[in-house]
Amino acid sequence: MPFLSLRISIKKKKWYKNWRLAAKDTFDEYIMNTKVSGVWLLRREHRFGPSRSVWTSVLISLLLMSIYLSLQLWLKFYSYPIVNTISNDLLITNIPFPGVTICSPKVVNTERANRFARTLKLPINTSLQEVADGFEFLNLFTDQTWLPPNHTAYKVTDDILRLNNITIFEAATQVGASCNDFVKHCFWGSDEFPCHQNHEYLSFIPTTSYLGPCCSFNYNPRNLSYVPFAANSFGIDSGLSFIGVEGSERSLSTGLIILVHHPMDFATEAAASVTITSNSESFIQILPTVQSASPEVLNLAHNKRDCLTSNDLDLSNYRKAACSLSCERDFIIEKCHCQPYHLVNEETNYRECKLNDSLCYMENYEAFKTVQCKDCLPNCNDVTYATSAYNIRFQPPGYSINSM
Repeated sequence: MPFLSLRISIKKKKWYKNWRLAAKDTFDEYIMNTKVSGVWLLRREHRFGPSRSVWTSVLISLLLMSIYLSLQLWLKFYSYPIVNTISNDLLITNIPFPGVTICSPKVVNTERANRFARTLKLPINTSLQEVADGFEFLNLFTDQTWLPPNHTAYKVTDDILRLNNITIFEAATQVGASCNDFVKHCFWGSDEFPCHQNHEYLSFIPTTSYLGPCCSFNYNPRNLSYVPFAANSFGIDSGLSFIGVEGSERSLSTGLIILVHHPMDFATEAAASVTITSNSESFIQILPTVQSASPEVLNLAHNKRDCLTSNDLDLSNYRKAACSLSCERDFIIEKCHCQPYHLVNEETNYRECKLNDSLCYMENYEAFKTVQCKDCLPNCNDVTYATSAYNIRFQPPGYSINSM
C-alpha cells in the first residue's frame, strides 16, 4: 500500500508540473508577440527587478477594472433594456402642427397702464400716476432681470384693484399688449382667415405663458377635450402666416417673441423661441422630432422604461410638461401661499397672487424654476419641435397693415 500511494503522488506532481510549464510557455509566447503596451516588460529579460513587479501590478489592476466596468455596463443595460432606433419615414399627417404662442417681451405697456388707471374707481386723494406705476410690479412674475423700484406703489394699486373687484389676471391683460394687437391678418397657406374667429383650429385666442399674457394658435388650454390638428402640406407656401404689430409704446421697438411648443403644453422656458423685429419679414422653419415606444417597451415596468403613458396613470392625457408645471405651482403655493396669475389652475382653490406677493415670487424665483419632480417622467410617445429662422428687413414707403 505505501508503494502504491507513492506512485499516485508522483503522477499528480508530474501532471501539475506539465500544466504549469505549458501555461508558462504559452504566456512567454504571448508576451513575445503581443503588441499590447506594457506587456512586453514581462519578458524573460525583464523577469526580475522592480519594473516587472510594477507593471505586473498595473496590468492586474487594469484587468480587474475592465471586468468591473463590463459588469457595470451589463447591469445598466439590464436595468434599462431599451434600444433606440432612428427613422425618417413618418408621414406629415401623423405629426400634430405645433402650438404657436406670440408674446410681447414687455409685460406692462406704460401707455396702456396709464389709460387703464384712468378707467378705475379711485378714492379721493389717490394719485393716478401712483396707481399706474404699481402695475410695473407685474414684471416680477415673468422677468427675473427686472429690478423693482424703491417706491411701494404696488400696495396702492392692489387696494384699487380690490376696490374695483378686478383680478391680477384681468389687470395684466389690460395693461399689456393684447391678442388683438399682436395679429392683424392671418393666412393658412395662401388663404386668409379672420384671426380671432370662433373656429376650433384656425384662430388665435388669448392665453398666457411664462412671459405673461400672450396669443396662441393651435393651443387651447381652456378646452380639455381639444385635439390638435395636423397639416397635410409643408414648405414656404403652406402653413401659418400672419401680419402683426409689437403692441408696445409708439416710441419703443421691442419686437415679438414667437414660442413654438407642443399644442397640449403650456409654453415654458423650454419651448423653442424666435424673436422677430418690426419692419421685417421672418420665416420660421419647424423641425419636429417624434419619439415613440414599441409594445415591447411599454410592457416593461415604469422604472425599466423610464417613461409614462396616459394609461399608466388612468388619465385622459398625460403630459410631462403639465406634470412639471403642476409641481412648480404647488411649490409656489407652499412658499408664497398663492398662485401666479399666468399659472392659474382653475381646479385649485388657492388664491391668486396679488402685487403684494410679487416680492416673495422674486425672492424665490430661482428655486421655483429649478424644482425637480421625480414623478414627472417623460412621455413614452411624444413630439418635440426645434426651429430655424431668418428674416428680411424691409421698409417700403407708405406700407400699412390696415385695409384701405
